[in-house]
Amino acid sequence: MVGALNIIFIGPAGCGKTSLTAAFGRWLEEELGLRVSYINLDPGALTLPYEASYDVRDLITVEKLMREEGLGPNGAMIRAAEIIDERIQEIAEKISSMDSDLRLIDTPGQMELFLFRPMGPRLTEALLRVSPSIAVYISDPSLASESSGLAISLSMAMISWLRLNAPTVPVINKVDEPEAQRISKLLLDLGSLRERVSMERGLVADLALRYIELVDDLSKSMRIVGVSAKTGEGMDSLYDIIHEALCECGDLT
Repeated sequence: MVGALNIIFIGPAGCGKTSLTAAFGRWLEEELGLRVSYINLDPGALTLPYEASYDVRDLITVEKLMREEGLGPNGAMIRAAEIIDERIQEIAEKISSMDSDLRLIDTPGQMELFLFRPMGPRLTEALLRVSPSIAVYISDPSLASESSGLAISLSMAMISWLRLNAPTVPVINKVDEPEAQRISKLLLDLGSLRERVSMERGLVADLALRYIELVDDLSKSMRIVGVSAKTGEGMDSLYDIIHEALCECGDLT
């Protein structure tokens, strides 16, 4: 890849954002010899499996807000997101100034804090002004056990693209688990996925069928790959689809 690149990991709580950030970073360093910066934007994190080049907990932590402002966990996370948003330009400048080939950005466990509040879109906008940026939307097989759930989960990658206005690639994490194997087969055959969803009943199933059409359109221009932060499987494929997405958007030649 040419020039510094920001890679933003997003996804629902428990999908493995932090673990994948660490695993992908190690792979980039060990296999490709690239210089990697690690950015933690989760003010509620207790420990990290990587050494953060920038840690938002130096600015604010959920624990401190709970103690000093008498907030519960959810209220403290929301307040932390507001504080981070107030300093977003400063944070973006610190990230952009890091001398590395890739900057891996680990976002809060509660995806909505980054994606649906001002913090995420404003940070991405600021980063895009100075360097290419891409988002990796991580799906958790446990959240897509039903066929309709899988279709809706994958559609979140497109919603993320719209919210962040940055290329977004979808990945299925935890492919070392049995459930992920079944999901991978469905992704390779969207016809079977449609058939399974059509057997389900209700409004959710009807909506899922429409989402499958969107997923089908997405898959024509972008592959959906499986990865495992635990075993390291699929790191080369993740690197490849990031490169492909940037090429399609004109950031690389």
